[in-house]
Amino acid sequence: MQGAEAKACLNCGTALVGHYCHACGQSSHIYRTLGAWWHDFSHGVLHIEGQVWRTMAMLVTRPGELTRRYIAGERRRFLSPLALYLFSVFLLYIAYSVLGGFGTFHPPGSREAATELRAEVAKVDQRIAGIDRERATAIAAKRDTAALDKERLTLVEQRRSMDFTAMAMGGGQETKAGDGEHHEQVITGWKSLDAKIVHAIRDPEFLLFKMEANGYKFSWALILLSMPFMWLFFLWKRGLAMFDHAVFVTYSLSFVSLLMVVMILWTKLAHLHGVALLMLAFPIHLFLQLRGAYRLGRVSGLLMTLVVSVMAATVLLIWIIGLLALGMAH
Repeated sequence: MQGAEAKACLNCGTALVGHYCHACGQSSHIYRTLGAWWHDFSHGVLHIEGQVWRTMAMLVTRPGELTRRYIAGERRRFLSPLALYLFSVFLLYIAYSVLGGFGTFHPPGSREAATELRAEVAKVDQRIAGIDRERATAIAAKRDTAALDKERLTLVEQRRSMDFTAMAMGGGQETKAGDGEHHEQVITGWKSLDAKIVHAIRDPEFLLFKMEANGYKFSWALILLSMPFMWLFFLWKRGLAMFDHAVFVTYSLSFVSLLMVVMILWTKLAHLHGVALLMLAFPIHLFLQLRGAYRLGRVSGLLMTLVVSVMAATVLLIWIIGLLALGMAH
């Protein structure tokens, strides 16, 4: 069926002047052919891709100019900061889910150390069991058990230290004291919190799973946490609005997310080293974006890069603590 030109917009009913509705932007030509459908599809994809690649190219090479031009009102040429951030977080989620993180650091001799630790744990468990038998015999013979009790308490504390060492080395398994009961005990004065902390210690993998899921869902919180700091740091510079800081932060976080995707691909697919070199890209990018977006000199740009880097670490710490709290809530 060939296209028919309507006199009133079929979308909003506004009287048409020209080929496009001045109220909602819909075309006056209405088609019902597969060729027209394919034309709309290809045009939409290429238009979106043009925005994405143009924005990403400037985000990497000229982040300050991109931020400044978007704030100044040049919006149609670029993907919005929030849309780019959601896109980059989605890519990061896919890369992390399929390929995993950046790999676990294993210090030299870690396997040997884990084997030795397990052997030491077995010896301590055997000694605790032996003390329990000696203590039972002593009680039956009505002898003093103070020395045995003291030795047992020392061994239990040693066993607890071994458990935390094993967890730090990646064990993450529940362990038992010599009397066959779980010995993890946390005392904060808040019973429900104590129980949640103990549960997190006993099942760290489940806690990590919940943190990963919540991290994806609450990644937007990084923007909200960063904005007040940026507003405070740039009180001395006139003509800035909270919107400007929001654009800056969102574009910066988008770059960080894309950088993390590159780091995952770098380590998991290419099997290359040098992640630390890639991490240097963040402060360099931050310096360039600060200078261009806020029109800073070299000295003030370096100073603000240091300040904002400390702020970023603080925000990340607050965010991780929030994820821990959400992960332990169940």
